[in-house]
Amino acid sequence: MSYFATWKRRRQKKYQILYKRGPSTLAAIFAGMAFTLWSVFAILSSYPVGLYLYYTVLPGTSGTLGKSLQETSKSITREAKASEQIATEKVSTVEISRDVSLPDGHFLSIPKIGVNTIIWEAEVENYEKALKKGVWRTSDFATPDLAIPSSGRPVILAAHRFGYIDWTQTYRLKNSFYKLPDLKPGDEVEIVWNQHRYKYKVTKLEEGTAISDYSSDLILYTCKYLVSPIRIFVYAKLMI
Repeated sequence: MSYFATWKRRRQKKYQILYKRGPSTLAAIFAGMAFTLWSVFAILSSYPVGLYLYYTVLPGTSGTLGKSLQETSKSITREAKASEQIATEKVSTVEISRDVSLPDGHFLSIPKIGVNTIIWEAEVENYEKALKKGVWRTSDFATPDLAIPSSGRPVILAAHRFGYIDWTQTYRLKNSFYKLPDLKPGDEVEIVWNQHRYKYKVTKLEEGTAISDYSSDLILYTCKYLVSPIRIFVYAKLMI
């Protein structure tokens, strides 16, 4: 018993000294680094969950965004008709050869931001039908085969940035315009339209509430924030 009591006193005395001294500086540094890294990881990994919770708490958000895109489309149509930038006379059509190895349908690819999706058709009144699937071609404007310079009207594609509750993160990245602001002048955009490949080069990006350049061959746009009148516009020219 004497030996056990002596060992116990020595052990208590040892840890009392450690507790008084506190953790070493090196241990504190490592603990701080570990806490910081775990915090960053938690923030990054919680984004999809946070987005899901946001749409769960505010289920009308997607509808609000869709409606704002529809209003933008109507505004674009009114402004385009009054704009002097739209050609009043048709000019020669750019001939793009048919490639039978391409799929028969409408597809959009933007390698820089990982978009690889179908272009969905819907009238302005039924915009939400297309936006729930991904990228919507604004029906009041041209298709790639009938765009500038043949008709004087651009192709306009719109999509949500943040998508819907039932979208997975993988689906969101491929079918939404979440990373549209990451595009830079010179980046390429490709549309496959009924076995014809149309390649475009980005010329500029803008933020605002209305399109400023209807002379572009292709215009992409989306909302900047979850609830905001500000749009992100990407303008591109056909590579001939």
